[in-house]
Amino acid sequence: MTDLGRGYGPQGSEPWHPGDPAYGGQQDGQWQQYPQQGQQQAQYSQQQMPQQGQYPQQQMGQQDFQQQGYGQQGFPGGQEQYQQQGQYPQQGQYPQQGQYPQQQMPQQQMAQQGQYQQQMPQQGYPAQMQQAPQQVAPQPVPRQAEPVSGPGSDGIDWEAEAAALESGADPVAGHEPAEEQWDGHADGLHQDGEYLDEDGEHEAAGFLAEEDSSREAQKKRKEKGKKSGRRNGGACLLVALVLLGAMGGAGWWGYGFYQDHFGPPPDFTGDGTGTVQVEVKPGAVGAQVGLALKNAGVVKSVEAFSKACDAEPKCKNVQPGFYSLKKEMPAAAALTALLSGAGGDGLVIPEGKTSTEIYALIDGKLKLPPGTTAAAATSQIGTLGLPAYANGKIEGFLWPTRYNIADGMKPEVLLQQMVKNATDKYATLDGDAGKIGLKNGYEVVIEASILQREGNNEADFAKMARTIQNRLANENETHHTLGMDTTLQYSLGRKELASKDINDRSNKYNTYLNPGLPPTPISNPGDAAIKAVLNPADGKWLYFIAMSPTETRFAETGAEHKNNVKAYCEAAGQKLDQEGVHCTTK
Repeated sequence: MTDLGRGYGPQGSEPWHPGDPAYGGQQDGQWQQYPQQGQQQAQYSQQQMPQQGQYPQQQMGQQDFQQQGYGQQGFPGGQEQYQQQGQYPQQGQYPQQGQYPQQQMPQQQMAQQGQYQQQMPQQGYPAQMQQAPQQVAPQPVPRQAEPVSGPGSDGIDWEAEAAALESGADPVAGHEPAEEQWDGHADGLHQDGEYLDEDGEHEAAGFLAEEDSSREAQKKRKEKGKKSGRRNGGACLLVALVLLGAMGGAGWWGYGFYQDHFGPPPDFTGDGTGTVQVEVKPGAVGAQVGLALKNAGVVKSVEAFSKACDAEPKCKNVQPGFYSLKKEMPAAAALTALLSGAGGDGLVIPEGKTSTEIYALIDGKLKLPPGTTAAAATSQIGTLGLPAYANGKIEGFLWPTRYNIADGMKPEVLLQQMVKNATDKYATLDGDAGKIGLKNGYEVVIEASILQREGNNEADFAKMARTIQNRLANENETHHTLGMDTTLQYSLGRKELASKDINDRSNKYNTYLNPGLPPTPISNPGDAAIKAVLNPADGKWLYFIAMSPTETRFAETGAEHKNNVKAYCEAAGQKLDQEGVHCTTK
């Protein structure tokens, strides 16, 4: 768009006249438009006044432009002529609508001034419109005085229009340019030299272009700011959520790393639930016990039990066995249960018990009907692992100790464990038997079984062992007989003895009449009795009697022994029999 109305030369605000120099007129039969000076020249060359009709654009090459007298820079007669005169040509009034086509600056000149030139599309016009129209001379317009400011006679304030164009603001109301068209480039450049942003709003064509300060532009910028703020706010929220998630994940990973490497070992809390049986094998300690507990679901980790075991000196006293424990127990509580259980679920066989008494203990522990274990021992005697010298007799081979009892255990399984323990203990007795005048290791077991059954105090075992050996060796007073009630009671299965029982020589267990040892052990001895037999005390004792669980009286002669028996019977409320050997109620 070119400036209409007033010039920028020395004349100031004087209006143009048709007769003035540089007033728009014909030259060489064509109407000319003169470019403005400096920045306006570059700015106006890319903008055109809105037209109410559509005029075909006539493109002028540089050569044609020079031929019509514009020179190298587009001035009539060359730029030098106007520099000498000290002024630039002024434009005259525009011709009436539809009388002549628009002309545009050559592209080369536009490129030198740093502006883009937009071309109106040529296609789509009638053929006669694409050709240069006939040039019609404008009618002279009488010169009329115009006010200094305000709209002209045509109702348009051309001065305000020019000022708006200079400042880059919107055109005067009612004179907005025609709808803008795209030039087809992908970079968003509009034909009026401006860019459109992603919302379809105008952006400055250049980095140093002036900002549009109109109300409409300000309103659009505010709306654009709100949209951008919402977008930025959403982006910030998303970034914050991502950062929080990353921080949370890093924190969780760090916590897990700390727990695995520096934190306390995993452990259960609470009192535990349910019941499970765990076997602690012989020789298992510390982590080995913890592994058994973890596999059974009692403790949460081996490390937790090991830590509890390190803090408790008694942990090394945990006995092997089967323990009934709760699941999911704290490691410290599991250790306490092991210590207090003294081996857990098990059966303790005391020393000196007979096989019949042991069978009853097994039935009770395994919750079996009475007689079940005795029947199993009789029916499966050949599978229990007895040595050949036992002659199929199980007495003396049920080694007294603690046995672990598992859920559903069979009695024969427990009997096999007892026999194996006894056989292992007796394996070396044959070599020691000859040192004490016995034939074999089996006789050692028989003698130890009598000691275990007769004695009440282990401290007296060595003296009792010497007394037995002295009686077996004595010819004159004892006649190589032991004279023990316990052997006869074992064979009869009762403690009360009558005169006929003592006088029955047919009973091989009647040591009053039959010399030497009974045919089998009469109980199941333990380590103390066997050790006493192999290591008897020195003495000439031929008699002994257990006065109480803590006192045993020994005598070298029969008369001394008779006094000890009498004292025993009186303490029990009984009388000494005629033989002076036993107590009687009569």
